[in-house]
Amino acid sequence: MKRAAQYGFTLAEVLVALLIFSLIAAASVYALNLGVNARDQLGDADEALKELQLARMLIKEDTAQIVMRPVRDEFGATAPAPFQGGRNIVRSRIEDDEQILVSFTRAGWLNPQASAPRSALQYVEYLKRGNAVIRRSRPYLDDARGASRVERVLFSNVETAAAEFVVGEFRGELEWTNEWPVSGSGPAAPIAMALIVGSANGEEIRHLFWIGSLGGVGV
Repeated sequence: MKRAAQYGFTLAEVLVALLIFSLIAAASVYALNLGVNARDQLGDADEALKELQLARMLIKEDTAQIVMRPVRDEFGATAPAPFQGGRNIVRSRIEDDEQILVSFTRAGWLNPQASAPRSALQYVEYLKRGNAVIRRSRPYLDDARGASRVERVLFSNVETAAAEFVVGEFRGELEWTNEWPVSGSGPAAPIAMALIVGSANGEEIRHLFWIGSLGGVGV
């Protein structure tokens, strides 16, 4: 009886098979890595979009309900104006790394059945600290030593931040100033304000909010 012939793979065939398998595995890992990176980027973009939408909604609610009610600091001194903004804001309670952009009093702070010992008015500040633009409020309009404050991050990963204000309109163009109040404005609020937020990658967004209106646009 003849023994059946046995066949196998040569070394060259094995090496070629390993090479093909390696190429397929490398391509699969690369595609998987691309998919994971794309998912992470979409997640980051989604979080950034959520942050932007929530910040703009909150700012629009604030600016739509601004009232000209002056406040006092912890020493009892009345603020120079009910609405202040820009580079000339001076505060007694301010950290070295803080830059206050705008401050005002707003109405519409819900207090159902007057259950909390406060009014429906709220004092609000927008400020830049570190790499974030923050909304800061306090439970009572007039400040007091040791009074608690509530902070919420509006924009994160911020490199620069500034505020500008509309003085009026001239020849169909809005006239802007980087501080408020201005000469002749009295105790009034500006027509609109803009928050200019610059990110670390050099991108700059100009958020425009009309005072006393629920409108708001980003440029």
